[in-house]
Amino acid sequence: MNQPPLKAMQCFCLSAHHLSLKRAAHELSVTPGAVSQQVKLLEHWLGFALFHRRARSITLTEAGNSYFRRIAPQMDELINISHSVKQVDRIQVVRLSLPPSFAMQCMRRYLPALRRDHPDIDLRLHASAIPQAVQESGEDIALRYLACADPALDCTRLFHFEVFPVCSPAYLDAHPSLASGRLDGITLIHDILHQDWHRLIQAQGLSDTGTDSLHCDQAMLALQAAESGLGIALCDPLLAREALQEQRLVIPFEARLEARRHLFLVHRRHPPISPAASQVKDWLVTALMQGGNSAPLDTSKRH
Repeated sequence: MNQPPLKAMQCFCLSAHHLSLKRAAHELSVTPGAVSQQVKLLEHWLGFALFHRRARSITLTEAGNSYFRRIAPQMDELINISHSVKQVDRIQVVRLSLPPSFAMQCMRRYLPALRRDHPDIDLRLHASAIPQAVQESGEDIALRYLACADPALDCTRLFHFEVFPVCSPAYLDAHPSLASGRLDGITLIHDILHQDWHRLIQAQGLSDTGTDSLHCDQAMLALQAAESGLGIALCDPLLAREALQEQRLVIPFEARLEARRHLFLVHRRHPPISPAASQVKDWLVTALMQGGNSAPLDTSKRH
C-alpha cells in the first residue's frame, strides 16, 4: 500500500483525542472493533505501534503521540474545508454594494426583512460610492446615486429626487429670517452628493449675503451637522425622512430643486448575475419602490 490509509488516520486521530476506541466508534457511527481494525491497519502501514493497549484503556506510545501531534491539525483542517464546501450549494453568496449614507440611514429598515425572506442567501454588504466597483471589485448588485443610467450597467431607477433645505429646530429659532428664505449670515452645509446650493439660490432668487460654508464628504455627515445646529443642509427625502418625522430636522422654508443624482439599482450585464442575486435584486426593487420613501414630504409641519 503506497498511500496512507486515510480512513484509518481519521480513526486513529479520534481514538487518540478521546483515548478511547469506544468513543471514537460512537462519533463515527461504527463499532469499536471496526475502529480497532483501522488503527491496526495504520500501524501496519507505519511500521510501529501507536497505542499501548490494556484491558479497559489505551494510551499513546511515544511515537504515536508524536504522530498524532503532527497530523491532527491537518486532519481538522481537511474536515473544516469539507464542511465549508458542503455548504456552498445550500448557502448562496450575494455581494451587495451600498452608498455609505444609504447603508447607515436606510438599510437598517430593510435588512431584517430581507434576511427573513431569504435565509439561505449569504449576504455580503459593502459600503462604497464608486460605480466601477460593480465591474472591477466583484460586487453582484449595487445601489448607486447616479445622474442617469449607466449604459455599461443594467440600471433600474428606484427614486427620482428633489432636494430641499433642512436644519435643526434650534437653528431655525436662532435665525427666524430663514422662514422667509433669507440666507444672510447663514452657514450653508455642503456635501458631495447634493452639491446644489448655488443652483438653488439662483433658481429661487434667495438672498445670501455673508453666508458661511461647512463642507462634508458624506451626506450623512452633512445631516448630522445640520442636526447639531451647525447650519442648513440640502437633502433628498430618502435620507431626511426619519429625521424629519422625528423632528430632529425641520424644513425652514419651501424651496425645491431637481437633484443632480438619483438612486439606481445596478449590476453587470455580462455574465448574467446569479439566481440568488436576482432574488435579492427583485426583493430590493419591490421593497424600496413600495416603501413610499420618495413620496412628497408634508412641509406644513416645518416648525
